[in-house]
Amino acid sequence: MIVVMARNSAGQRHKREQVKAVEQARAKRITQIQVWAGVSAAVVGIAALGFLTWPEPEVGSIEAESWDLPALVGDERIALSDFEGKPTVAAFFASWCTVCEGEIPEFLAVSQEIGNDINFVGINTQDNGRGGGDADKWGITGEWKIAKDIGGRSASGLSMDAFGARDMPLTVFYDETGSVAHVLRGGISADQLLDLLEDLFGYTA
Repeated sequence: MIVVMARNSAGQRHKREQVKAVEQARAKRITQIQVWAGVSAAVVGIAALGFLTWPEPEVGSIEAESWDLPALVGDERIALSDFEGKPTVAAFFASWCTVCEGEIPEFLAVSQEIGNDINFVGINTQDNGRGGGDADKWGITGEWKIAKDIGGRSASGLSMDAFGARDMPLTVFYDETGSVAHVLRGGISADQLLDLLEDLFGYTA
C-alpha cells in the first residue's frame, strides 16, 4: 500500500512539473512575440517617419538652352531666361576642382572689368551643392548669381547630361538670345577669356 501511494505521489509531482514547464514555455513564447511585435512597430514607425520627412527631390529644367536651377544657397530659382538680352558666361565649378581655384577668381576680375555688358553666372556641379564655401572664398558670392546643378549622377544633370562634361571646369557661352555660342572644357586665363568674348560677341575691353 505504502509503495503504491509513493508511486502515485511521484507521478502527480512529475505531472505538475510537466504542466509547469509547458506554462513556462508558453509564457516565454508570448514574451518573445510581444518583444518582436514592439520591435516591428518601432521599425515601421521609423520608416514611416523617414518617408514623411524625406526631402522632396529638387526639380527644374536641365536642358542646355532652357535650364532652370535652384540657387546654391536659399530658395531662389535661377534660369537661363533671366539673362536674355545680353551674352552670358556660365562658369561651372566644383569644390574638388583645383583648376577652378585659379580660374574663377580671374573670371570674377574680368566680370568686374566688363560691368553690365556681359552676364556671368556660376553653377556648382558634380558636387551635390557643396561649393558654397569656395564661392565665398573666391568672392563670387554676391557678385554673380550662383546656381546648383541637379539631376543626373552626383547632381550633374546640366554639366554631364546636357554638355557631356566629365571633369571641371566647364564654361558655356550663350548669346543674347540664350543660344549656346561656345562650349569650353578645361581652364583658361583671364586674357584668353577676354579674347573669346571678343571673338564670340565682339566685346573689347
